[in-house]
Amino acid sequence: MPDHSFHPFCEDRIKPLPMMIDDADARQLFARASMGQTAYHVWAERARKERRFNTARLFDALSAARLARAGAAFHRLGGIRSTAENVASALAGLAVDAGDAGRATGTTDFARELLARAQRAASEGRDLRASELGDLFVCTTCGELQEGELSGACPQCGTVAEAHRAFRAIEAMGTLGPHAIMAFLEHTEEALRALVADLDEASLSRRMTATTPSLKEQIGHLADMDAVFRERAWLLLETEHPVLPPAHPPTLDSAAVYRDQPIDAVLDAYHMTRKQTLSLLRGLTSAAWHRSGSHELYGTINLLHQANWVIYHERSHLIDMAQLRHDLIAGDRRRYQDATVTGVVVTGSNEGE
Repeated sequence: MPDHSFHPFCEDRIKPLPMMIDDADARQLFARASMGQTAYHVWAERARKERRFNTARLFDALSAARLARAGAAFHRLGGIRSTAENVASALAGLAVDAGDAGRATGTTDFARELLARAQRAASEGRDLRASELGDLFVCTTCGELQEGELSGACPQCGTVAEAHRAFRAIEAMGTLGPHAIMAFLEHTEEALRALVADLDEASLSRRMTATTPSLKEQIGHLADMDAVFRERAWLLLETEHPVLPPAHPPTLDSAAVYRDQPIDAVLDAYHMTRKQTLSLLRGLTSAAWHRSGSHELYGTINLLHQANWVIYHERSHLIDMAQLRHDLIAGDRRRYQDATVTGVVVTGSNEGE
């Protein structure tokens, strides 16, 4: 089933809430669901930072479910009109008096069941496994959440399966296609060199806090991670449905050895591993990108999944490094009076490109 663009508030598709819900109830539901949607969204972002991508996928699905419920309530309140009227309402300032809105998250038995699974995994210091969380689907009309495979229209409101939003394990890392993947991988080294330009060795080794890695450590960490990705890519390409190593990738702590190395040596380490990775991936057919294997956490995955994983990881560190460069220069303007805060080096890519 294609995962098309998400338009939860399309007026010709949205269905009103049950007539027994009056405006006061609808205002409470709108506030409650909106707060829940925000909470789940930011919790998903936090889970990704902790590399718990299945837990993040669960939070994303629950966030989408609350968004659909908030949209239905807003529709019931007459909050969706023509675009011109909506712009006027936005300019005037939207005010919602919800009173005591009540519970914003964990509002259904099924949501609490899913969250209980995540709680058990978190208590063991790990992410949800593929065997513990299937593909999730959210009805974009009423917010009904289903797990597994869709078998027809939404049981609550009758919205067809094609109008559901999917949160699949195989897409947990992102949905970039081969062209976008290669474009990103080919330009990361250029971004890294821009980020270290004009900074001296002492600054490149500097930790802003005891627990914040230096620029050298982060670049070295990316080199280590690229080698892990290349090993997994080779297994997927050369082995029939391999079982990928369950061991965790190298941590930032293990990259401390790069801190005392010259920046040229650190960049060379990244250059050499990325060069080998690009050589492995260039010219692959669509069938090759879709070669699959098994992973303890994500079940059946393909090379696209693993490439999206390494890109998500690199993009996150590039953002952190851009911020660190900014802070180093801003904190010592006299020392770096000729240095400029680097322009945008972390560019976006179109999903599925």
